[in-house]
Amino acid sequence: MSTKWIPFGKETIYLNSHRNIIQQMCLEHYEEIIYGLHPRPVVLDNIDRLLKCGDPDYGGALYICPCCGEIKYVPYRCHSKLCSTCGAMYSLKRAQAMQSIMIDVTHRHIVFTIDEELRPYFLKDRSLLNLLFDSVEEVLSRCFQKFARKTQKEILHPGFVMTLHTFGRPLEWNPHIHYGK
Repeated sequence: MSTKWIPFGKETIYLNSHRNIIQQMCLEHYEEIIYGLHPRPVVLDNIDRLLKCGDPDYGGALYICPCCGEIKYVPYRCHSKLCSTCGAMYSLKRAQAMQSIMIDVTHRHIVFTIDEELRPYFLKDRSLLNLLFDSVEEVLSRCFQKFARKTQKEILHPGFVMTLHTFGRPLEWNPHIHYGK
């Protein structure tokens, strides 16, 4: 954890800042990432934003209490999903938004993945990832139609909430779809 004194006009503000683990990893391996991995421009942009997240050198907002005069400086955030701070906030807001529009019925969570031997093709051509959504929707729609024919009930039209994850828990390339019904 580092501390910083930053000038603000005639004032000097004491700031207590630290990097999260993702920021620290990206900072320590930045050159290796750029020159060794050759990431896509969108990944580089997210890493650059992540490294600036919460750094007062890149701006922020100053709040002054009108009663006691206490000054608080809040640095700007990166709003990147890669950031453990901003990404967690994004996930929370997204979950709340989804929950507010879902009807009150039992929901299921299913994960669809692809064979390990096919994964390199998806890594090389990321446009193939869109096919995963189409495939999951087609499989599930067929299941619902088959169920309707078997039970002689009206054909159901399920609602889909799908999320693409491209990495598994040990951070290996493993594109998969999380489906909630």
